[in-house]
Amino acid sequence: MKIPCAKKLSFVVHGFSFLEVALTNAQYQNLVLIATALILGAKFNLSEISRMWLKDKSVSALSEFLSDAKLSTNEMQQLYLLRVLHLYKIKDGYFLIDDTMKHHTKFCKWIHGVSVIFDHALGTNLKATCIVFLYYSNGGSKKFFVDFRIYYKKVGTMPWGRGKNHVHKTKYELGIEMIESAINKGFPACTVLADSWFGIEPFIKELKRLKLSYIIEITTKNKVKVDCEKPKLTPTGKLAKKQYELKSFKEFFKTLTSSQTCGFETNEETGKKEKVLYHVKFSTVRLNAIPGKHRLVESYDPNKMTTKYLLTNELTWESTKIGVSKTLHFLCSRFGTIIRT
Repeated sequence: MKIPCAKKLSFVVHGFSFLEVALTNAQYQNLVLIATALILGAKFNLSEISRMWLKDKSVSALSEFLSDAKLSTNEMQQLYLLRVLHLYKIKDGYFLIDDTMKHHTKFCKWIHGVSVIFDHALGTNLKATCIVFLYYSNGGSKKFFVDFRIYYKKVGTMPWGRGKNHVHKTKYELGIEMIESAINKGFPACTVLADSWFGIEPFIKELKRLKLSYIIEITTKNKVKVDCEKPKLTPTGKLAKKQYELKSFKEFFKTLTSSQTCGFETNEETGKKEKVLYHVKFSTVRLNAIPGKHRLVESYDPNKMTTKYLLTNELTWESTKIGVSKTLHFLCSRFGTIIRT
């Protein structure tokens, strides 16, 4: 019988050294061995290593280790954040908020956190664990996980949750909770980036309370307030208080003639041709559902023929400036430079 064995990798030993103050020697050595096995099994491929941490056997091994070792996960999380703050010397950057679902089979009954949740991507109800994540990015090569929260439904439907009182918080409340916690632990007041699920008035109100800049994708359910061409009168002939009308985003941006094109310039060295990624329009507006002035950006992708709308409280930003360019990078997973107006 062959018993598999591996020598602990020196960079893994060094990488986990900051946790030694929170672990016994046995706990530390076991954690290093588990990490070594995952990395060796992934053949030193970064993408594969990332996947290995999430595979069933790996999750089971880590779950058993964390359960049997009786670790203080809060203490380890605190040490992790202090480590990255010291390692990267973070002065500014971006908070990225997103949520994901871990799907389970119909036979799942007792896994913690699982609820019957509507999946908008699949358009159906299913059993899943919904997790809200907070990431940090400097806008370049540095991007890492900061914190997470499990989203619990207000009314539990699974056997594991019956009779248990989980405090229900909305996804935006969980996001604000993580951002506030990160700032209290030493992170700077980063610009917040989020998708349209967080583009709602309560979330934006909380970001304003924290005095944070934000760039959020927003749905077309919102409308733009536009001054009336003719004065509005009441039935009695007096001047109405609300001298504006509501226009859809599409109607509003049709009235704007100036636009800019984002993409990649021609590169003579590599021979790559100019590539258009987005046609961009922007304007300072007031919306019906979100109070205050905002910069609204319309980003049209000519390749996919899709349009996204982005909202920011930075009124001086233009699409040619770094703020909106990086917004397109994060929210659309691409990055380009202005190639013509």
